[in-house]
Amino acid sequence: MYEVNQGIIDWLLEENNPPVKYLTQTKILVLNEQNSEVQETKSKINTYQPIQTILKNQKENTYWFEKGKDKNYKKYLGTFWQIFFLYELNSLKNNQIENAVEHLFSTGQAPNGGFSVFGTNSGVITCLTSNILRALLFFNYWEDERTKRALEYLLSTFVDNDGYIRCRTLSLIEGCYMTIPKILHVFGAIPVKDRTSRIQKGIDYCIKILLKNQIYKYVPDRNRDWMKIIQERKLKGSDLEDERRKFKNKYPAMKNIAKAGWTKFGFPLNYNSDVLDAMSSLVSINLEYTEELSSALELIKTKNVEGTWIKEKQYNSPMYTQIESYKKPSKWITLQALVVLKHFEGIRII
Repeated sequence: MYEVNQGIIDWLLEENNPPVKYLTQTKILVLNEQNSEVQETKSKINTYQPIQTILKNQKENTYWFEKGKDKNYKKYLGTFWQIFFLYELNSLKNNQIENAVEHLFSTGQAPNGGFSVFGTNSGVITCLTSNILRALLFFNYWEDERTKRALEYLLSTFVDNDGYIRCRTLSLIEGCYMTIPKILHVFGAIPVKDRTSRIQKGIDYCIKILLKNQIYKYVPDRNRDWMKIIQERKLKGSDLEDERRKFKNKYPAMKNIAKAGWTKFGFPLNYNSDVLDAMSSLVSINLEYTEELSSALELIKTKNVEGTWIKEKQYNSPMYTQIESYKKPSKWITLQALVVLKHFEGIRII
């Protein structure tokens, strides 16, 4: 059992962050959704300052930044980002969110079903598609045919490709590892009764990949040496692929080490991930504890600072609102850490 001071729970239950208060009530204290206090808190969720600010910056009650197909992905001002942030903030669906979702379906979904930076097949990104799918499922669009098309894109590119995600990377890392938690979050949000054999196969792929790497130890130990080579020689295209193959053949016994960026926690995240996000994705599919998780759980516990977890990442590009302060205790990250620890170890409030 992981011990949590009552003072930390009281801090999470403060009135200045209704979404965190609501999630603490339901996920940590496990109060019934119909509880009058829970209902009152839930009704105030959209009064949370970051949610209000994002909604106030919406244009024509429909989109953010600019209207064009190629503007939805503008970091971190476009409509794609706002819908994802509103999901991360546990917002209550309203008319503004509904209009924005329709805007993304009409301008951001490519013919192949994926979500695209240009609205075309060539601009589809797997991590973007996964993040928007998570938001769509949260905002109750599961039965929408357009959501099913996006899921089919994900299944065809990931599950039907034996759990491999193609990614134009320069490094030695196989595929797009940082997208694995995003995909697993999607599968975890699908009602259990609706999880087909393909979806379950996708869940199994994600679990296998994450456990194989102890969640965050997925970087080949000679990756830095390789990156120096391609920078010095300015390798591109087929030359890069040929040299990478030769490099791997030269060092066949490379070991995987920790991805440094994954050991620093942030909220909200973007296309990248971290240990906490990956562990949360495993919670979403109700995975039971296994020894391969021990290193990640210990890392999470070592990041505890006087009962709280610190925001160690921040966005460098403009946003409509600041969501908590950099290098300060974060209610969102603390809540996320406690949910993970509660699931895998159990917690005791003292």
